[in-house]
Amino acid sequence: MSRFCTQCGTVNEADARFCDACGKPLKPRAPAPEAAPASAAIALDTPPIPALSSRRLPWPWLGGGAALLLLLGAAAWYWLQPQEPSKEVFMTAINQHLAQHDADYRRRVCLRNLPYGRQSLVVSPFDQASNAWLVELVRAGLYAAPQKISNGFFGEQLEYQQTDLARSAVVDGRLCVGTGVEAVAITQWSPPQPMGELLVSQVRYDFQPRQPVAWLTPAIRRELFGEAGKGEARIMLLRKDGRWQVADDGERQALEAAVFMQALAKEGIERAGEQASTGLKAWFGRLFGPAEPSADDIWQALLAFSPLLASQQQGYAKQDCAVLESQPDTFSCRIRIDGGSERVLLSKNGDGVWQLRLP
Repeated sequence: MSRFCTQCGTVNEADARFCDACGKPLKPRAPAPEAAPASAAIALDTPPIPALSSRRLPWPWLGGGAALLLLLGAAAWYWLQPQEPSKEVFMTAINQHLAQHDADYRRRVCLRNLPYGRQSLVVSPFDQASNAWLVELVRAGLYAAPQKISNGFFGEQLEYQQTDLARSAVVDGRLCVGTGVEAVAITQWSPPQPMGELLVSQVRYDFQPRQPVAWLTPAIRRELFGEAGKGEARIMLLRKDGRWQVADDGERQALEAAVFMQALAKEGIERAGEQASTGLKAWFGRLFGPAEPSADDIWQALLAFSPLLASQQQGYAKQDCAVLESQPDTFSCRIRIDGGSERVLLSKNGDGVWQLRLP
């Protein structure tokens, strides 16, 4: 752009510093302002937009928490529902009880056919039954091989020394094959009977040793449980606060009395004394089905009656039992011993131990 001289008015070149006509210095032109960037112009005219946070909303956590609450709610609802009687429910309740009372039930998996509390056992070479059993224990590592000793008037005898393995398994003079018992099958239960706010059922179950020892051979198992290879027992369960559990001693006694009186009322008997001869336990046994003596119970009763029968144990077997109608607490059992069949009567004494009764 041309420049004019302010003194003489001459037109000069745009880059001239002095007037060509009069020589007056021309005033320097101010630099043109730089154009602002488009983005800056927009920024001047537009209010600032706040930046979005880089943090994401915790949707996955919220979803997981809701699922957990639903799961907990469903579990609480399920737990609050009254349990229906079933083999699975009874099995769980019984095994919880057995695990909490191992010491009380351990005797059911302990052998008592010999005085295992002794460090050594001396038997006659002619006692075939005892020697056959001790040889089985030698094979299991519980006794050392027999040594011949002289026993005065009795002549030559065989002495069996216990090993550390046997001593570690002896409890109260009995040889135990486990720490307790464990239910393995529910075989029968009575229809649950309402008793106030409770339901009561008598349950039969099969059991085996809990945490069995490594030396439990088939022969030792048969000696303990018979040919079935497992024990059987009966126990009372009640549904309390909606959950099935084993009745403790106080609950069991109270329930037996209540069931007895309820049954008497149902039969129209006003005075319990009219049935006193049968006894509370006998009547309750009839209600749920009496538990007959096991093969081991009968054998121990035989030994208590006549210790000389110990040598005939190999030929002993229980065949069947039936409760006497005239005496509900007494069983008539047929057994095989020494090649013959015999019938014996058994009932429990005041300590709950089976004993022989004379006809």
